[in-house]
Amino acid sequence: GYAMGMYLMRQIGDRGTYGDPVLPDFMVFLNWEELPWYWLGFDMAWFAFIMVLLAPGLLALVFGFLAFRSRVTGVYLSIITQALTFALMLAFFRNEMGFGGNNGLTDFRDILGFNLRTDATRLGLFIATGIALAIGYLICRGIVTSKLGRVSVACRDAEARARFLGYRVERVQLFVFVVSAMLAGVAGALYVPQVGIINPSEFSPIFSIEIVVWVALGGRATLYGAVIGAILVNYAKTVFTGVMPDAWLFALGGLFVLVTVFLPKGIAGLLASRRKKKDEPTDTDRNPDTGKEATA
Repeated sequence: GYAMGMYLMRQIGDRGTYGDPVLPDFMVFLNWEELPWYWLGFDMAWFAFIMVLLAPGLLALVFGFLAFRSRVTGVYLSIITQALTFALMLAFFRNEMGFGGNNGLTDFRDILGFNLRTDATRLGLFIATGIALAIGYLICRGIVTSKLGRVSVACRDAEARARFLGYRVERVQLFVFVVSAMLAGVAGALYVPQVGIINPSEFSPIFSIEIVVWVALGGRATLYGAVIGAILVNYAKTVFTGVMPDAWLFALGGLFVLVTVFLPKGIAGLLASRRKKKDEPTDTDRNPDTGKEATA
């Protein structure tokens, strides 16, 4: 998300409040004299798009390598990933980091030469989001149905057994971790120009909790369930934050508890169970003498 925000900030150029063609307004305000080295290249779209994938992928690669090599999994992995996210949030709040501090990056104007404030551009971004979702789904589907995907499921359900069978479990986990980080990078790049701002509050653990609720509601261990959960939870968020903004977090927590207790397999699991019941033979389909399904 910040990679895309940096590109959008560079596109403002001399149209900013201070008219500096190189430095973003917040850098001019802080009396910075030159652009930080890690901002170089973000005036080019192709470079920014590469960094959208490369930056989160490299971070996940390094962090995941150290974690999985030490066999940190389960709830412990969740804790340290949240700790990393929280540490990044605190770091990005500092003005010295060069990412806008508390205010973040905003006041975007153009993307690829198109005005971000026109309905046509917003529609284009919405369509691009749908296309990205479809491509992401196909990539994940391809992984799941491959041999690597079957090994991933084995590592998830019986990590010790998969390890004893000779599979390098940590490599499989690292691959999935990096791919998920790159998908999140694409999501962030599409999120920023449509929302119009990116600031350190996006690192808040509450957003990670929301993603967990998406998956729990839609259906764990399914791909389409995550899509269903994301749409429904975000629709509920739009309604609740407009009607009762202070109650949204309580509603989110309550939703997670209710789904966990009454719908452990999510909506996808509910649909699958109904489909299974529908396909089961009824009493009229069974042989009255043997009780077995009647055959022609």
